[in-house]
Amino acid sequence: MASRDESVIAPVLPAPAPRRGRLPLFEFFRTLHDNMIATYAEEAYERGIIERKMFGRRRFLVNEPAAIKHVLLDNASNYQKTEITRRILEPGLGRGLITSEGETWRRHRRTMSPAFDQRSIAAYAPIMTAAAQEMLAAWDKLGAGAGIDVAPAMMQVTLNIISRTMFSADSDRILAIMERGAGRYQAQMRPNMMDFLGLPAWLAGLGRLNVADRTLGEFDKEIDRLIRLRSSSPDDAPKDLLARLIAARDEDTGGGMNAQEVRDHIITIFMAGHETTAMAMTWIWYLLSQHPAEEAKLHAELEAVLGGRAPEAEDLSKLTYTRMVIEESMRLYPPVHTIGREALGDDTVAGLHVPKGSAVLIAPWVLHRHRKLWQQPGRFDPERFSPQQCAARPRFSYLPFGGGRRICIGAAFAMAEATLLLATIAQRYRLRLLPGHPVEPQGLITLRARHGMKMLLTPRG
Repeated sequence: MASRDESVIAPVLPAPAPRRGRLPLFEFFRTLHDNMIATYAEEAYERGIIERKMFGRRRFLVNEPAAIKHVLLDNASNYQKTEITRRILEPGLGRGLITSEGETWRRHRRTMSPAFDQRSIAAYAPIMTAAAQEMLAAWDKLGAGAGIDVAPAMMQVTLNIISRTMFSADSDRILAIMERGAGRYQAQMRPNMMDFLGLPAWLAGLGRLNVADRTLGEFDKEIDRLIRLRSSSPDDAPKDLLARLIAARDEDTGGGMNAQEVRDHIITIFMAGHETTAMAMTWIWYLLSQHPAEEAKLHAELEAVLGGRAPEAEDLSKLTYTRMVIEESMRLYPPVHTIGREALGDDTVAGLHVPKGSAVLIAPWVLHRHRKLWQQPGRFDPERFSPQQCAARPRFSYLPFGGGRRICIGAAFAMAEATLLLATIAQRYRLRLLPGHPVEPQGLITLRARHGMKMLLTPRG
């Protein structure tokens, strides 16, 4: 009998063709501005570490799991976010958990962690499911065979979830404001050659002047208003995430956060939380549409566990294949495609000397498709995330939420959200790619679908 590999021809999934050799300098920067994942060369998917020199500064791309562990965990104190990362993110996100460093980061991480523990996530579950059901009610009115763009649809439902878990009754106003600004900020805040030359931030950023004010200024004003309102009457405020952050106290120092710190953390969680989950969900629907056998297995699990009812927090541990589908989708299309660090002192990584000031890149886009780490890496196979296969794989070969001490604080929130969304929606609809619609991953700040994801609604049963 033929094996599955021999009898089934897996679809070729969209990805930029790996480059042969190095790009000429100006072509590299044009490509970087448009789509960072298209800059990686063929050798990146085969080697454990690659060293390059650009404008006198060394850059290392690291794919060896033990070396990644060294950078993100074992010797993490020697590394910080790169200057380019800060230039792109800080104008909008301020000094939130993504961009802050050192003791400030540690103190705020301790303060915020209780808002993302399992008990808190269980309390958010009904909000997540309700948002999905509201979207389905709108889809029902469109009728069978209607066309939708799944990318903005997933953006809207995740915006609803983040907005309601953070702001409760204020969610609709915040949602309308953020819908106008988040996408524009990501599209306009791009690195350029002057950033890589190490020119002063004011000079390199001339083309990015006022982007944050133009795209997120209205959001800032609304957050400031909410913080003042909540702080003045905390007993009457909704017990949501904003209230938790205002009231939170560091367990070691007893100190709280000022209004600017609360604002920076709220916008960081808001931007990172809704965008990354929305992009993950967009690619999940695409992959399921191309793999009917895996989709059928997902449907079978949903029927066995849920039997048509809405999922609840207690179901998360039972939806094992659902989770495997999500994890495999994030392997192939990781929302955070590249992680950058800067060496604060000399180091040795994978046998190579890393001088102080060097840039160290860890690219989940490349790592998750590395030919030495994954069998048939371009193929969609949720069984890779069975307990047996996970146990046999190096921990730092899979980084959908980063790794080490700075692993995403919202990882459990995002996995619960994606699982509840997938379980709720997939019980009601199959989504099929609109014939002829182009599908292309584009690496901006997150991994987006360049042309959206236009699909046709097919009700189930």
